Amino acid sequence: MQLHMGRLLAVAWLVLCAIQGQALPKPSVLKPYRVLVVVAGWGDPASQVIGEKDAFQPVAALLKAWSVPFDILRLDQQTLGASYLFDRSGAVRYGAMLWLADMPSYAGKNLAVFTEAVQQGTSIIVAASRFTDPVLERILGLHYKADYRAPDPVLRGPVHFITRELMDDMKPGREQSLHIWVECRGAQALISQGRHPVLTVYQPSPDTAAVWVGAPDLRSLLDSPYWRNIFQRSLLWGLRYLVLPDVDYSRRVLVMIDDWGAADKSFLSYWRYQTVTEELIRDKVIPVLAHHHAVVSANVVTGFVDRKTHRVISPWDQKFTDDYGVEQDYASTERGLKAAVEAGVLEIQSHGWTHMQPDLDAPPGPWWTADLDGEASVGGWYEEFEDTRRGVEAPALAQLFHLKRSLDYLRQDFGARPLSVIIGGGGWSESYQNHSARMAAQAGFGLFDINEDYFYLDRDLVLDMRGISPALGHQYDRDLHPETWPQHPDGPFVLLFHDRDISLQHDFIERTFNALPKDAMTLSMNHYVGLLHAQITSAREGIEFRFQYEEPYGAYFRNHSSPWRLLLADPLAIKIKHSAVASMIVDGRMAGPFDTSQLAERPVPIQLPAGLETHSWKLELK
Repeated sequence: MQLHMGRLLAVAWLVLCAIQGQALPKPSVLKPYRVLVVVAGWGDPASQVIGEKDAFQPVAALLKAWSVPFDILRLDQQTLGASYLFDRSGAVRYGAMLWLADMPSYAGKNLAVFTEAVQQGTSIIVAASRFTDPVLERILGLHYKADYRAPDPVLRGPVHFITRELMDDMKPGREQSLHIWVECRGAQALISQGRHPVLTVYQPSPDTAAVWVGAPDLRSLLDSPYWRNIFQRSLLWGLRYLVLPDVDYSRRVLVMIDDWGAADKSFLSYWRYQTVTEELIRDKVIPVLAHHHAVVSANVVTGFVDRKTHRVISPWDQKFTDDYGVEQDYASTERGLKAAVEAGVLEIQSHGWTHMQPDLDAPPGPWWTADLDGEASVGGWYEEFEDTRRGVEAPALAQLFHLKRSLDYLRQDFGARPLSVIIGGGGWSESYQNHSARMAAQAGFGLFDINEDYFYLDRDLVLDMRGISPALGHQYDRDLHPETWPQHPDGPFVLLFHDRDISLQHDFIERTFNALPKDAMTLSMNHYVGLLHAQITSAREGIEFRFQYEEPYGAYFRNHSSPWRLLLADPLAIKIKHSAVASMIVDGRMAGPFDTSQLAERPVPIQLPAGLETHSWKLELK
């Protein structure tokens, strides 16, 4: 009955358009490749920083990791209207909506416009939400009854595209946490917990899907393999396709080496060692990385805090014997780093400008003249983006000054344009006005790293990617145990150590890489930033996608090809299979025939050539 009513509404909409003389939008084979994420609220009043405390952070991080374009509509600031859901031609702007708002955030909101968007092709996926609005109930084919707790096992029902790849070993088993009790009124329950549906699907109009995911919370969509699989398949079912990076993140490691150029190794009693020489890099680093086809990040400090002149000077002019009798040759280090870059095994990234807080003069300083056995040895002095020594944050303008100095001098010293910055000492400022990741975005970085966690950055968005890539700090006096690493299907495992480890154990790089799984490969930072920042759009007509790699974030792809994979839901796969002939066209040139016989079993490979121009990939059907 509900499905029949949905079709009647669709016909009524078409008739109304004809009566009013409106041009009907031309139907497209593909839904728009963009998702509208509807949230109850957002911790940042300026709608730029998505942090750990935002309930929708796990979903936003997953969408970014999957390269799915999305916009956010926040119900605490914005009103719903047709202008959000339709473009000026009358076509829908979004292939799917993710409704993540729980009651009563949408009380008094006019949701009637959702019906129009759904009738014209926008699917809707509702997750962890007690929907009480009649419009949402009709679209979902459900009725919210109450919250509940139950000990019953979670069991699959009818076979469906969304659930057919669920494995028994992923099943969460008994779920004791609070859940949402819904009643099916046209929708089909695909998974249930006793008498309680926890995953339902409905077809509110001929070419749209309405999915309700009764996950315990939004965090489980990322952390639980079971719910993550359901979420991705629901999104695929709603959009009818997904374009994902063709990278097996589960076998990728992003390796970073900190502290190149930092001054503290030459005067701190608890962190002293000889800077790594050119000879050591050429003998024990470059050959090992080349043998493993590895590319790693050197996180470089370009400002040497000089206690003699009370100034920040270039590290690479420093050659001296320190107070411990160790010869320090920073110029040799620079030559070694340049040799590794030339060999293609190293990328230069930023570790800040000085690895020290901006204010080295005020009490309890000045640090310049403080005793290295006392005040000057305190760790708070060596945190560049937070002033823990004085118990305050680092001012935004001071942080921005340091970040831009780092960029300028790394370009001057190495001809490099770093895309990531990793903080020194673990301290960073979190308030909105001084938010260190926001300052890094303003400076032009694409990723802000906090050792075990990192933020995606662009001109409009600062997104905490917590939960995507697990990380480990490694060092020379430890063994590496990759078998204990958690699963990471959506981002690389991040392995971090220091130049100190190479200095104190010359074969450290070889030992580390020999301990990695045989099938593990490195993913360079510039490659990863390029993937996260790739902009993908679908064409208005046919099966065609455009890929844009924007400067500076997409620099990796200037000289590297980029593989992607197109996942298809059954309705689109069947439509393509009906074509007698299919050909792939890349950047307007024929790339060969395409076999449609195995569309349901494997993704469609998309291979784009090197170059920063906008690339196109088209599947031409005849």
